[in-house]
Amino acid sequence: MIAGALFLVTAALGSGCDLTTKHWAEETLRDVPGQTLSLIAPHVDLTLRFNEGTAFSVVRDLGAARAVLGGLALVVAIALFVMAIRSPESRMRALALGLVAGGAIGNGLDRITRSGVVDFVEIHYPWGGSWPAFNVADVLVAVGAALLILDGWRAARAHQSAGTPGIG
Repeated sequence: MIAGALFLVTAALGSGCDLTTKHWAEETLRDVPGQTLSLIAPHVDLTLRFNEGTAFSVVRDLGAARAVLGGLALVVAIALFVMAIRSPESRMRALALGLVAGGAIGNGLDRITRSGVVDFVEIHYPWGGSWPAFNVADVLVAVGAALLILDGWRAARAHQSAGTPGIG
């Protein structure tokens, strides 16, 4: 019960933060000359971008497939909820799955309702170039994935210490 509630609260807060910051970025950065605000000069800028492809714009201009991917992201969020309630002993797993789901919901809704995913954070390397623009949903997915790895590692160590085979 606690795992399910933790998942739902985390996913709702995460997707809410993502969608709110995307709305702010669209409203604020649209009117900025050059569409860039320097946040931490010269390393971090806020620049309005619309990613019409997949992660890192690997596949560009998805067309109608964009809505299908958006719908798939929402289905994944439901599957993650089922995983969370089936693992009630692990609050970290519920939190991690909620973070991933929140990111999936935020970017999934963008794919369904907009011409592309709103990205607006740009990090520049000291040696030149920059990381592809990203958003809060991307951070949620990355942090959630890292926590899932940590949770799996902790579970494996606990089972190893107890002398039981596998993660279970």
